[in-house]
Amino acid sequence: MKAIQEKNQQVDELIYNKGVYADLPPQPLSIFVGGLEESLPSQVHMAWFSQRKIDENFYHNPLFALFATPDYSYVVNIVVSLLALLFVFDAICGEKERGTLKLVLANSVPRDLIVLGKWIGGFISLIAPFLVALLTGIAYVYLTGAILFNGEILSRLLWLVGTSLLYISLFFTLGLMISTLTHRPATALIVSLFVWICWILVIPNLAPVIARILYPVPSVQKITAEKLAVDQETNLQMQRVSQTMLNYGNKAQQTMDKIRAKGESRKKKLDLFFQGESNTQIDLSKTLSRLSPASSFRYASTELAHTGVGLFAGFKTAYRRFQENFAEFAEGIDNQRDNNELSDQWFQLDAIPKFKFPVSRLDDTLNGIFVDLLLLGIYNVIFFLGAYVFFLRYDAT
Repeated sequence: MKAIQEKNQQVDELIYNKGVYADLPPQPLSIFVGGLEESLPSQVHMAWFSQRKIDENFYHNPLFALFATPDYSYVVNIVVSLLALLFVFDAICGEKERGTLKLVLANSVPRDLIVLGKWIGGFISLIAPFLVALLTGIAYVYLTGAILFNGEILSRLLWLVGTSLLYISLFFTLGLMISTLTHRPATALIVSLFVWICWILVIPNLAPVIARILYPVPSVQKITAEKLAVDQETNLQMQRVSQTMLNYGNKAQQTMDKIRAKGESRKKKLDLFFQGESNTQIDLSKTLSRLSPASSFRYASTELAHTGVGLFAGFKTAYRRFQENFAEFAEGIDNQRDNNELSDQWFQLDAIPKFKFPVSRLDDTLNGIFVDLLLLGIYNVIFFLGAYVFFLRYDAT
């Protein structure tokens, strides 16, 4: 009898009280692009009734949230993009104001070669110190052992650097085009800063607000209230069955099981509806925000580092699967105990459900960010063609 009590106590401790803890592996490239990884817990807990949420922010320094630490993606997105514009905004109009542009055009040098030469020389001068600083940072991270480079991580890092150079060249080419559209450096500077503010600060932050207006989604509180209403209706129906079918035995139990299953099905449909509506609103937000190349770069860089929206969606899918597997495991153990079929060797470590976190392959990631890379490339082509066409008609006098 004592052995049975100890066994039951162990089962209750595992299934109901302590449950199962699972650690989330850190993403290696999150040291360069933090993305959404900080929004996810480093550990999850699963129990049948006493599931506990891990609130790690309670133990963090609040100043880290108040003053966010800039990572590589932030530096490229904000700092280097602004430097690229400031580096080239007076490449054409500045020479006109100084009077040197007339001297250059007085020679038999085609205008297209002048534009191309300014772009090549200026862009190399811009990215040379950037690449030196980046390689120094990567070497430091590698030598300190913070990250171990294998084939997959190195390939993702190279794609991340290539995407960054494409993004920097976009703003550099934009600045060159603005310089061919204006005749005074002060005007070019004002226009460059206005475009930079709109693209970096306004559009990415305004897109979710517009998407929320164009495609409203029911609030979490409303969905929760509807699920509570379903539970109340289900409990009321079950009470009626228990009162009217008290003497029907198994038939009454089967009817109550059907009512309970119907209620769970209705709540699941509510969850699926809310998830589908939320995904639609998210997709609309991403589409609107892609009017800014900063958003495209952000999406591409976070997905390459596996810290973007794909990481968040993968976590939710893995957590839901972990929850279902644990419920199935716990129900099986509980049924064996109720039927006195639980052996003394019931606890098997390999039988406990594991939290399996999905990691996307590089090929799948590249397919997912193809649109963003294409947009960055199209912006580069459009701005360079604009600079070329406008400079052909530029008045150097």
